[in-house]
Amino acid sequence: MKIGIYGGAFDPFHNGHLSMIRGVIASKKVDRVIVIPTGMPCFKPARKVTLSPYRFYMVKAALKDEPKCEVCDIEQVFGKPSYTVETLKNLRKQKVVSDKDELFLMCGSDILFEFESWYQPEEILKQASLLCALRPGIDEGQARNEASHLEEKFGTKIRFFKIDGVEVASSKIRRENDFDDVSDVVKTFIKDHDLYSEDSPLMNVSDEMYKTLMQHCFTLFHEMSGKRLLHSMNVCVTATRFAIRFGADPDKCALAGLLHDCAKELPEKEQIDLAAKIIHGYIPGKQILHSPAGAVYAREHYGVEDQEVLDAIQYHTIGREVMTITDKIVYLADKIEPARHFDDLSEIRRLAEDDLDGALIECYCAIRESFAEKGQEIHEDTKKSLAYLLAQREK
Repeated sequence: MKIGIYGGAFDPFHNGHLSMIRGVIASKKVDRVIVIPTGMPCFKPARKVTLSPYRFYMVKAALKDEPKCEVCDIEQVFGKPSYTVETLKNLRKQKVVSDKDELFLMCGSDILFEFESWYQPEEILKQASLLCALRPGIDEGQARNEASHLEEKFGTKIRFFKIDGVEVASSKIRRENDFDDVSDVVKTFIKDHDLYSEDSPLMNVSDEMYKTLMQHCFTLFHEMSGKRLLHSMNVCVTATRFAIRFGADPDKCALAGLLHDCAKELPEKEQIDLAAKIIHGYIPGKQILHSPAGAVYAREHYGVEDQEVLDAIQYHTIGREVMTITDKIVYLADKIEPARHFDDLSEIRRLAEDDLDGALIECYCAIRESFAEKGQEIHEDTKKSLAYLLAQREK
């Protein structure tokens, strides 16, 4: 089988990318296309690229119904740079493609002029042939001349296919915050997860913490569902935004936000055993069990030593009577991150613009009302936390 391999940051995935995929399939030069969102970039500053799970799930949503096309997670590994040559080798090692499959590395014809500077170009061409898109406006003669040079130098055969002209760049989309050149599915994904916001909260964490968050994202990708991971990342970003707004530590809030649900998809027995290490005499209810379990799991599995971060993870579901600012921020971020679409969040979000305690009180009251409608009461610790906050307001 002839398989096109199409890799890139896809930050965001736009109509130019879609044109490449549809064009190569229409050319019948390949039987199917494997799209591989970059994991950790080699040649771009890490902070300049959106965290990889966001980009992976964006592309997956965009191509969900695209025939003869699949999205591969092979670069969502544990923090390794995404070199093309290693990815091509791993496709065969991990049996994503068979030894009998013929691989074609898809690229724009402009890549021809920089290909020799790539990491191990000769080895790349042992793994796959180049398949280049010719767009209107690109000098075909120059592209073919450069292809001839590469063919002679590396003893390879370079093929071309034509696509509709879609002049669009991801960098321009991000810079101008103009999403006219992305599909409706991608627009919805960007809106749901508040990608490309002007304030870019994670730019305010330390370099060391940003590296830590990246590493944890790769690990979490393999430990939880896509929906849970996207939620956790949204909480991370929202908590960081609140930390900046209310004078808390961005590093602590980002880390606690990302890991707050780290134990939620573990088997219940494992959660019980973890929680028992810090809670004695009773087993928390199933809905909140992951909170104390998560605090222990974050310490033992993710190496978190900061007690303030661990406490914020432990108390993010029900709160506690006297909450630290990190507790409050992570609790609130979990409830109102951008992908939450509950009817009663508008007032909480409004208050969260400048009144952290006010937003928390409003959130507690909304939860109490929701529970009351079901004939239930909120947790005793939540009651104590609400009473304490209300008492502080009266002073």
